Amino acid sequence: MTKRSAILLVLLCSFFQIWGQSRNQYLNIAEKCEEKGDYVCASVHYKTALAYDSLDLEVMYRYANSLRLSNEYKKSLYYFTKLYKKDGGREYPKAVFWLATLQKINGDYLESYKTWKRVKTIYRKGNSYENIKAKQEIKASAYARREEKYRNEAIVINLGSGINTGASEISPISFENKLMFASLRAKNMGENGEVYDELYSFKLYEAAYTDSIWQLNKELPMVINSPQYQAANGCFNATSTLFYFTRCNSSNDCDIFVSNYDKGKWGDPKKLSISDPNFTETHPMSCEIEGEEYLFFVSDKKGGFGGMDIWYTKRNREGEFESPTNAGEIINSPDNEITPFYDSETSTLYFSSDWHAGLGGFDIFQSKGTPIRFNRPQNLGAPINSRWNDLYYFIDSKNEINYLASNRADLSINKLSTCCNDLYSVTFPKKPEPQEIEITTLAELNDYLPVTLYFHNDRPNPRTNSKTTNLSYLSTYQDYISRIPTYEKEYSKGLTGVQEEEAILDIQDFFREYVEKGVEDLTLFTKLLLTELEKGNKIELTIKGFASPLAKTEYNVNLTERRIASLENYLTEFENGRFVHYLLRKAENGGELAIKRIPFGEYTASNLVSDNVNDQRNSVYSRAAALERKIEIQSVNYGGRTDSVPDITFSKEILELGKRKNGVPIQVEFDISNTGNAPLIVSRIEGSCSCTVVAESSFRLNPGESKTILAEINTEQLFGELSKTITVHSNAEPREKTVVILFEIIETK
Repeated sequence: MTKRSAILLVLLCSFFQIWGQSRNQYLNIAEKCEEKGDYVCASVHYKTALAYDSLDLEVMYRYANSLRLSNEYKKSLYYFTKLYKKDGGREYPKAVFWLATLQKINGDYLESYKTWKRVKTIYRKGNSYENIKAKQEIKASAYARREEKYRNEAIVINLGSGINTGASEISPISFENKLMFASLRAKNMGENGEVYDELYSFKLYEAAYTDSIWQLNKELPMVINSPQYQAANGCFNATSTLFYFTRCNSSNDCDIFVSNYDKGKWGDPKKLSISDPNFTETHPMSCEIEGEEYLFFVSDKKGGFGGMDIWYTKRNREGEFESPTNAGEIINSPDNEITPFYDSETSTLYFSSDWHAGLGGFDIFQSKGTPIRFNRPQNLGAPINSRWNDLYYFIDSKNEINYLASNRADLSINKLSTCCNDLYSVTFPKKPEPQEIEITTLAELNDYLPVTLYFHNDRPNPRTNSKTTNLSYLSTYQDYISRIPTYEKEYSKGLTGVQEEEAILDIQDFFREYVEKGVEDLTLFTKLLLTELEKGNKIELTIKGFASPLAKTEYNVNLTERRIASLENYLTEFENGRFVHYLLRKAENGGELAIKRIPFGEYTASNLVSDNVNDQRNSVYSRAAALERKIEIQSVNYGGRTDSVPDITFSKEILELGKRKNGVPIQVEFDISNTGNAPLIVSRIEGSCSCTVVAESSFRLNPGESKTILAEINTEQLFGELSKTITVHSNAEPREKTVVILFEIIETK
């Protein structure tokens, strides 16, 4: 070995010794930063340590995780993906878990779904949190992948630099026409985010809306913002005399305190008796329910379902809060439920969760009900929720504005970082005042038809052959929507994963898009109908009833009669009987209202709907079965008119032909009459299947004339109880009118 070679070897050895010391120093600093919860600091030093050896998977995992905890989601996703490709989850299974989480946060819902399935496989043994979470996220991906369908009309706007900073702003509440919130802002901060304040912690602040912008007004006094604690999550009781908030010490032990408030003066805060020294209590929310004060809050205390849970307590007559009660497993989960807000006006609990089906991170949910019983949580949807963390939903009903905190990337203000929370306002476009709709022709009123109204199975008045009911449609509607949780449970029974969540979403869609829409349509149509009657018009409504095929035909016909009767009862009760004198034909202005009933029973029900009483999932609780249980206001006809309009009338609208032999053609016959004052032009007549042939399909009838329609049904390929239809298209209203033909095909011997 030459002297030169020996010196080079010594230098190399010295270099690796120095390299090793530097790497370990950076790792030690990063670990200390982690212990203090400073994940930004940790990520900086893990990054430097990783630069010494880019294949060190342990450091890569720590670096990726510190990025995740400091909300650097894109960078974290990159390194967890890199780690997964190298390791495959063998040594670092938790990396796969976080990879699936970050794929969802970054909006790649399909890849997240695939990775969660891998997580489920990795943690298949036992009943670990990771396995349970994977199963939940596999189900939840159904919602996330349909996010566009659940967008609402909310307008979400950043409150601006007068309030928001590069640090975190959280827990907004409106108070005396001001905004109170908590912030981690520093008074002395360097260009690169260095903090020079001796005391750097969350404090409570007040902002005012001046000249169309929010501006910081002041910091709350030291009696609230004590230098010894972090202060956040403020709220007032209903009379604004008590102020509840969270205090956390240097060890991040948090408790709920209360301060008396009177005309700008704050009393010395006192710790609530519900505080448990061994657990965290935070996020207080006071409200009144049926005249009594309730306090919702968040805790990880014993008796919960995992993570942080929402609890509540009621103030008793002695002024003390009772022993807290968990809000229950419908609200709480194995993960975290936080930042509760209860709207007493609508009896709705709002909260954030990283467990229930959402778009990523924490989403905001609502649940109707009271502490006694809450309904299944509903996601508020985008744009209120985002792929990031959305928290602290607060409703200011007085000023018709809501607030939230979110760490979302916001391109509208060039906010690319997701490190910290900003405050946002949430408003909804005001619906324009309904304008008076002037109906000048029969066709215009028919444009608002059909109005379709839906019913629960065998309602109203179950298990009876009666054709009448004392119930109004609106009472059956209220009973129906109260059963939504039952429909969700029963229709998803036996399913798992995405299929379970899809079934639940299908039920929610049905009630929102059909049942609730039907009541909205009925409200508008009722007002238009009343307007026409008040003009002295004589009006006939054609109402058809339908049922799912669960019961016998005769029973279903009577059931649909009851359903039509419930609509008649609705009209009778409307505005203390506004329709009664029209229905009795005793109106002074000569106006009359007649109702033509056509109880179809299940004649036209889809053959895809089960009629198996033992298969209630499909015969009762399925979307397909629910779509069959309805009545329709199908047409409006004016009676006693002197102007020139045609009117089409059938001799029969239901033809019951009994049992017929297979292979023997069925002859069908019915009459069409023009009972109007102008020529009736029939453009075509068509059967519901190729097996039905109509002899003549177009003709003209003058007022008072009638014509017999002949048709033949080929029965060679038909078996069992059947219904067929023949539809007549004409220039009358309605433009299409249908005859239903009922028969049973039996085999020839």
